[in-house]
Amino acid sequence: MEKKAVKIDEEAIKLITLFNSLTGAVVKDCVIIPNEVGGKDKVIFLVKKSDVGKAIGRSGENVKVLKDKLQKNIDIIAFSEDLQEFIQNILNTTRVMNIEIRENQNKKKTVIITVDPSDKGKAIGKNGIMIKKAKTLVLRHYNVDNCIINTKN
Repeated sequence: MEKKAVKIDEEAIKLITLFNSLTGAVVKDCVIIPNEVGGKDKVIFLVKKSDVGKAIGRSGENVKVLKDKLQKNIDIIAFSEDLQEFIQNILNTTRVMNIEIRENQNKKKTVIITVDPSDKGKAIGKNGIMIKKAKTLVLRHYNVDNCIINTKN
């Protein structure tokens, strides 16, 4: 799957710098997903797979410190060049059954992620946050036009 060049804005650069100085982990990207329901925004740090433990810290210490300092929810996800592994890392505890890429006659590509129907709630997340997170990250890092989570058999 073809990868995209990712542009990092000024706010993300500041967050990456703070995160790196706190954890020492190698950050590949930082994305902020606003919470439209009035709760805290979510800041997602994509880190090198081998640095996930260092990024989280002992007993989640680094995540707690960042959460307090930024007053935002924090997610740490292992980045992968492999689309399937990347999606599984994003959806974490959700059982991914299949990942398919469909291309329509206009050459638009859609990633369809089929998850175990019993994991429907986890795949959607509270207020649809997991769907937003998967779609945002997949569209940002891979050359696709849409990302859909399918929870039907």
